[in-house]
Amino acid sequence: MKIFEKIILLEIALLVISVHSFAQGKNAHMSDSIIYSGKYFGQKPPGKIPELFAPELMNAEAGYHSTIVFSPDLTEAFWSPMERSGCMMHSKIVDGVWSAPERIYFGHEKEGGEPAFSPDGNKLYFQSFRQPKQGDPERERIWFVERIPEGWSEPKLIDETILEHPSHWTFTFAANGNLYFTSEKKGVRGGQDIYYAEFDGKKFLEPQDLGEMINTYGKELAPCIAPDESFIVFTRVGDDTKKADLYVSFKKADGSWAKAIELGPHINTVNNDLCASLTPDGKYLFFLSQREGWHRILWVSSEIIEELKQQSLMD
Repeated sequence: MKIFEKIILLEIALLVISVHSFAQGKNAHMSDSIIYSGKYFGQKPPGKIPELFAPELMNAEAGYHSTIVFSPDLTEAFWSPMERSGCMMHSKIVDGVWSAPERIYFGHEKEGGEPAFSPDGNKLYFQSFRQPKQGDPERERIWFVERIPEGWSEPKLIDETILEHPSHWTFTFAANGNLYFTSEKKGVRGGQDIYYAEFDGKKFLEPQDLGEMINTYGKELAPCIAPDESFIVFTRVGDDTKKADLYVSFKKADGSWAKAIELGPHINTVNNDLCASLTPDGKYLFFLSQREGWHRILWVSSEIIEELKQQSLMD
């Protein structure tokens, strides 16, 4: 074989080796750059046994302070890692693919988190320790931003009727705009109770206690209301324990709430299970769980709620 031909064959061999090595390197890095597309980041839907949601993506070292919430059209998502600096993560579908998660602060660089969309998706509400003005008590308050052509508006405070209630952690909206939240106002039964405020189309009316079928002398917090207000999932920490579990109460025909029942052993473990959220299409229930050592995001089919309803009606 001529020397020239040998050189050509050697160059081809080296090129093949280089391409193979590049491909191997790229594949080795794919776990950090997976392309997500489709509803719910393209994850396989869970059944009646909870599963970790997008574990390769939702892998914050310290866990999470809120579950992931989706816009009504399921094209945008926000969630809160368990970070001392406080922040929300954001991703949206662009050209059919979910964008890489990015931190978003809305000008609140101190403890902003626990996002919740308004029913129409045009407002995003969240908790923040930001003081409205210098000298105000430093505590969590609910703020919101509105969609504008450029993205999102400057943050605004929620109505004063809500701000009168010191609050903490996640909150939720019904389809009619009614707000359900945790109140720590002086006089609540167990330090934290769940209240709701009716929305009259322009403002929130005076918040009301959900009553003794839900609120006990333990702690009730982090409500998740059904769009039609037919049921509510919430977190309870009993007065004789520090462990958080998820409960559900169903609304009776007369408008009162039935006695709350646990979500069952597949949901509630020996560790903390809390902070539920329902997807806009009603198909899945998200929640936080410490079953793997720190707060991680799990999801499960909402069919479990219907089964519990039958149990509740028989009790």
